[in-house]
Amino acid sequence: MELSQPDGTPIKKWEDWTRPKRTYHWKPGRSAMELARAWFKHDRINIPKELIEILSSHDRLKGFNFSKGIPEFVTPLPERGEGRNHDLYICGKTPNENFTLCIEAKADEPFGNQYVAEYYLSAIRKRQEGIRTRAPERIMTLLSFVGENNFDTKKSAWSGVRYQLLTAICGTAIQATKDSSTLGILVIHEFQTDNTTKDNLKRNEHDFEFFIRVFLNAPEFTLKPGNLVGPIKVNGIDCLIGKITSIVQ
Repeated sequence: MELSQPDGTPIKKWEDWTRPKRTYHWKPGRSAMELARAWFKHDRINIPKELIEILSSHDRLKGFNFSKGIPEFVTPLPERGEGRNHDLYICGKTPNENFTLCIEAKADEPFGNQYVAEYYLSAIRKRQEGIRTRAPERIMTLLSFVGENNFDTKKSAWSGVRYQLLTAICGTAIQATKDSSTLGILVIHEFQTDNTTKDNLKRNEHDFEFFIRVFLNAPEFTLKPGNLVGPIKVNGIDCLIGKITSIVQ
């Protein structure tokens, strides 16, 4: 497997990892740096065992191999505006198909600052104030990818989903299509460190569980640690979703 920066520069050690735009994430105990370190234990590329275990748990990924990985990789989203930033984007294959794996790293940072309805309504207000934005159209298109074709901010369960999680799964599916992959995989990689707090971790767990329940239309569903759910169709692509946790000493 090869790791490189978005411009193609090889990554030979964790210090070469592409730095995030928000530089305060690049420090010990926070998600960006801990993800880089997790991939370079023993001074060489080392796939985290938690990732190997969760992928190996699904029949569709038996015999998987990775070909390349790129940190801080951006997939354009529908309409003008900011794309989906994958903390780590990976191309891989099994004996039967190609897949695209996108990893969202978290220490205890939230899944963005806005919920879907909150972002949608704020964009509508901006437009009413004369500010040009295509965010409402982008949100509606992304929601259609996950089967929500009649979005009502007061009635839709998607209103209470973190917008970052919606872009994460849709961005994974869009990138899989670009890669000619038949399978997209979104994995949340949580890092519990001396800098994380129980309250913030609990908040993220609640937000992720809520997202999964809405996505599956299964209000009582509980995601088991280390398991992938799916496949579920997102814009015509089979998608799997899961979460892994690493304890950083």
